Amino acid sequence: MSMEIRASDLTLGHGDEPVVRDIAVRLSPGDVTALVGPNGSGKSTLLRALARLLTPQAGQVVLDGRDLGSYKPRELARKLSFLTQTPLVPAGVTVEELVAYGRHPHQGVLARASAAEDKEAIDWALAATNLRGLAERPLDQLSGGERQRAWIAMALAQRTGLLLLDEPTTYLDIRYQIEVLRLVRRLADEHGITVAVVLHDLNQAAAFADAMVVLAGGRIVTTGSPAEVMTEETLATAFGIEATITTDPHSGAPAFLPYWHERVPVPDAP
Repeated sequence: MSMEIRASDLTLGHGDEPVVRDIAVRLSPGDVTALVGPNGSGKSTLLRALARLLTPQAGQVVLDGRDLGSYKPRELARKLSFLTQTPLVPAGVTVEELVAYGRHPHQGVLARASAAEDKEAIDWALAATNLRGLAERPLDQLSGGERQRAWIAMALAQRTGLLLLDEPTTYLDIRYQIEVLRLVRRLADEHGITVAVVLHDLNQAAAFADAMVVLAGGRIVTTGSPAEVMTEETLATAFGIEATITTDPHSGAPAFLPYWHERVPVPDAP
């Protein structure tokens, strides 16, 4: 079920101004890859190009051996799922109704999933996100974490092998951030789904991802495993911060501790 997607020599932008330049990246099948970097570094721009929501100015994106541009829209929607950063909440829609929207790519003239197949996919998505008990609840009555899980369930109901998530933990408190990331980790481990996720929290990215792609200034600074990427040099180059790298005693993942205080005193006011 998992899929591979590659980008090579990718330049992206809005109008004539490039935002991302000369990007080469590979999402390995069944892995969670975290895209990290400072604001404006091109993380979300890159993710949108992988979802074919942005046409490259140069370079190519290849999904399962085919140029991404060669897929018809409904065919592509059966290959990859994309969840935006702040999806709009439809008024009065229940969790189960929202999840059912994910079945639309499997309906139509050339793709007619049976009612039984639709129900199986919806039930599986609800179970995978632990939402069966909330299936009849209106979406606008859920907590932030529950609502985010519902959107992920809708993406899962598409039954794709590739899931692209743009800052799924934004605006959630720490409990729900961890809940969502644990779900993402399970989807890769238990169902073999290839995941790319844009994150701001480096320690969370290092704890939950198999690989990290660090961007700054529209270019890739480094890629690799969390242990390879989380270095004092990378943090200084990409984020302009000084920090100590340590190891999480529970997970063994690398983590950073920033220097919170200025080393250079602020001069007295005149």
